[in-house]
Amino acid sequence: MLTAWADESGSRPDLDPNAYLLTAALCEEDDVSELRKTMESMRIGEPKVHWHGSSEERRAELVATVAELPVTALVAVHVEQGATDRRHRRKCMEYLLPHLASMPCATITFESRGHLDSSDLATTQLLRSRRVVESTLRIEHAVGRLEPALWIADVVCGAVVQARIGRRDYLEALRGAVELHNVIG
Repeated sequence: MLTAWADESGSRPDLDPNAYLLTAALCEEDDVSELRKTMESMRIGEPKVHWHGSSEERRAELVATVAELPVTALVAVHVEQGATDRRHRRKCMEYLLPHLASMPCATITFESRGHLDSSDLATTQLLRSRRVVESTLRIEHAVGRLEPALWIADVVCGAVVQARIGRRDYLEALRGAVELHNVIG
């Protein structure tokens, strides 16, 4: 059975305004401990592995590491002028969750945003009430610095943002393991 780890990112407002990404990095449940161990080994004196603020050399190293992991990523991109982060996230979840449930994916773990986590659960309930998402897909939240598997989605988000602003080498290094979807509406 598949499991997913999700993170979000805004794009570069100066070069890619009004864009928001939500990435689900998917793997077999049996591979999770290997992924955690590998990503934990990438943490060097930081609370968590994080794309933002990393040097070009570090980003290349992170991408090369993720490219060797047994993961694929599904990325939903929503672009809408004036949309709030909450609306962007909901639109991306409306795309991602049904696709994950149909794979089938048992669990998606989002990086916790504290009190905003309840919004994810409300969106999930809404999708279940519309019968768009089966109850077999569980939604969880984890603290980013405590869950190394989440860092994979962060790296993928970073590579996609870079591709959107003209630097495709990071995304290309992921060797086709990333599926991009533009969300309309």
